[in-house]
Amino acid sequence: DCALTVLATVVSHPTPTRAILDSGSKALSSDTLGLPEFGELLGMPGARVTGLSEEHGTVTLSDGAALRIGERVRVVPDHCCVVTNLFDQVHLIDGDKVLETLPVAARGKMG
Repeated sequence: DCALTVLATVVSHPTPTRAILDSGSKALSSDTLGLPEFGELLGMPGARVTGLSEEHGTVTLSDGAALRIGERVRVVPDHCCVVTNLFDQVHLIDGDKVLETLPVAARGKMG
């Protein structure tokens, strides 16, 4: 289980095996901890984030995984420590309900 996900939106689906998200390295981090991808879509084991630009993520789909343009998905990033520092706040959720919003106290404190 992973305690952190990033909410992203499918913005393009150019082929049956590829989709584009509105979350790139500025939201997911390019740090893979040595893993071959940048993350996976929660609840979709056949959907992996295999490429990043600054603003977009490329998802490779297999195992019959399907996405729709406009669909919101949760990405499990490879390195949650780095990802957390990319945001000003985090939302604690239970299912689809936001329980609390907390500031990221260390945001901008590195360096």
